[in-house]
Amino acid sequence: MQLFKDLHAALPNAKLYGPDGVAEASFTNPKKGGIPAEVAKNTTVTVATLSVDKYPEEGQKFFQEYKTKYGGGNPDPYAIYGYEAMAATLDAIKRAGDKGNDRQAVIDSMFQTKDRNSVLGTYSITPDGDTTLTDYGIYKIKDGELSFDRTVQAAGAG
Repeated sequence: MQLFKDLHAALPNAKLYGPDGVAEASFTNPKKGGIPAEVAKNTTVTVATLSVDKYPEEGQKFFQEYKTKYGGGNPDPYAIYGYEAMAATLDAIKRAGDKGNDRQAVIDSMFQTKDRNSVLGTYSITPDGDTTLTDYGIYKIKDGELSFDRTVQAAGAG
């Protein structure tokens, strides 16, 4: 965060870019110790999380249930990924069957994930352990909150 403040002080008109690690309220919201509004107006953040309306029905349901349970706006961007990571892991354990308590069997089951319908959309797990999801969100910061700007696709995808 200090780097963003220092860069803005030295180059007040420079465009600043942040990775997914800063896509959270503790960075974006000055009331929670985040960057000041004058720095935020020049800052763009990239993160794998998309606009709520870009998710399938199950993903939109996730965000609605979050708002109902916790009130306010959307959760920090990676909340939906944590939810899906646990759901995918539980599914891999289930698919491992009677070997569900065998670590390697669960890992093998996870790597066999193909065309999984999820809150994130449909994806598979690649041999390298990545998902086949390739869209990323570009966000601006407005009033201390991430504001979805547009979707971009990772280079070489598709």
